[in-house]
Amino acid sequence: MEELKKLMLATVGAATISLEKIDSTLNELVEKGKLSVKEGKELREELIKKNRKEEPETLTRENLDSMIDSLNLVSKREVELLEEKIKLLEERVLLLESK
Repeated sequence: MEELKKLMLATVGAATISLEKIDSTLNELVEKGKLSVKEGKELREELIKKNRKEEPETLTRENLDSMIDSLNLVSKREVELLEEKIKLLEERVLLLESK
């Protein structure tokens, strides 16, 4: 039982297991006599708890905006404005050089 429990918990850690998959696997083990109904229920609850802990936080628009703001990145529009200014300055320099 302990090795099976470790294997199932490792599987949950490697990839999220759907509730249906957990139930079907545990039901199969109970039917084959490898687990008692009580052990199956206990293992199911433990797997569900571990799965919930490993689920990533739901990413909302507010969370994403906050993360982007914290990076102090330059926006595409700001880059475009700088490119326009550079182009104008280049034209002025060329104009001054030609005099």
